[in-house]
Amino acid sequence: MPRRSDSRHRMIEAAMDLLRRRGYHATAFSDVIRESGAPRGSIYFHFPGGKDELVHEAIAAAAVEIEESVALAASRAKDPASFVRIHAGDVGRRLESSGYESGCAIATMVLELAPWSEQLTAEFAQAFERWRAALVSRFEQWGFPTERALADADLVMAGLEGALVLSRAARSLEPFRRTTDALVERIAADMSAEPGTAPPRKRRATTSRRS
Repeated sequence: MPRRSDSRHRMIEAAMDLLRRRGYHATAFSDVIRESGAPRGSIYFHFPGGKDELVHEAIAAAAVEIEESVALAASRAKDPASFVRIHAGDVGRRLESSGYESGCAIATMVLELAPWSEQLTAEFAQAFERWRAALVSRFEQWGFPTERALADADLVMAGLEGALVLSRAARSLEPFRRTTDALVERIAADMSAEPGTAPPRKRRATTSRRS
């Protein structure tokens, strides 16, 4: 049983990586088998519903990965602006390390499938909603009112997705860096507009001055 579970997990991870790089139509079961190292006969054992079932699992895994990325960035940030910069930096580094091949698995498939598959389109929307909810939750924890948190979450998502496309085309992180700077500037402005947002950390007690 552990072996089956491990093979299934590896196939989902391989599918997610291939979908980021190639999209839905250019990703075949044979590619998933080769990349995952899973037994050749295991694909229909683990995914009797075929390619769409595997893609369903890959979308769910991508949504979990996004939520984990947001949580990790928030744990290293001191305020909303630094949170956005760290989160964007993590996304950008993955793109660069892949040789500008690996974008967002969900966005890549949306462009191919959203007009044609109602079921997958609903799953794409759910995955993006999980990303949005994770961002909103962090912004609210730093004192943003819900409406502003929602607006900024959508802005961050749209900015990063667009920057991924531009940087993949340019094979350079420069478009991504410029977009990140603009997003951080916007979030910093929103911090200034909201009294009490991201309160500074308490300073250590100072020692008395020498006489």
